[in-house]
Amino acid sequence: MEPRFHPPLWEQRRICIAQTLYQQRAQSVVDVGCGEGNVLAFLASPGPNNEHPITQLFGVDVSADALRTAHERLQPGAADRRDLRVDPLSVRLFHGDAAVPVAGVRADAVVCSEVIEHVDERTGVPALTRAVLGGYRPALALFTTPNAEFNVNFPALGYGTPGARFRDADHKSEWTRAQFAAWAGAAAREFGYAVELRGIGLAMRNAAADFAPCGG
Repeated sequence: MEPRFHPPLWEQRRICIAQTLYQQRAQSVVDVGCGEGNVLAFLASPGPNNEHPITQLFGVDVSADALRTAHERLQPGAADRRDLRVDPLSVRLFHGDAAVPVAGVRADAVVCSEVIEHVDERTGVPALTRAVLGGYRPALALFTTPNAEFNVNFPALGYGTPGARFRDADHKSEWTRAQFAAWAGAAAREFGYAVELRGIGLAMRNAAADFAPCGG
């Protein structure tokens, strides 16, 4: 039986991202590699106490199809028109390479969620790192990526064997917690940031005492 998370893993990830942004009082956010706008839509929703702390959202993705879906997902609904925000929300979507900063876009925070594993480890990851930390230069940068060590819970992936496979056919790499920490530390030193590491996917039914988080 495959692992079951409660709440679902995608929800835990988005809650972690949103809570961190709220705690750091970020009002403007760039979602690099935003895909179909799932994280953006979550951040556009009311925050704690039904407040709307984020007033500017930017999304960047290389897929025009994904951006069309994001555009549709981010349209105001009936509740948005009925319960108007005190501070209006501005949302802008850009078609482009995540590794190339959008000219003129500046924000308090950059989110790069589940993107690292989809780009080439030798060339794409360094370029993405430079774009986020060296190009946008946000006060806060949030990266999430799957934890390769969790793959032991999926027998069909053959984790730890010569024929091991990734969780998704489009993944170019999947890092262990040590690999992720090493990359984060090196990037922080190069661009002048401090690092905080967290596990995501901690709430799982019947988890063992030595349970490793699914991502971070």
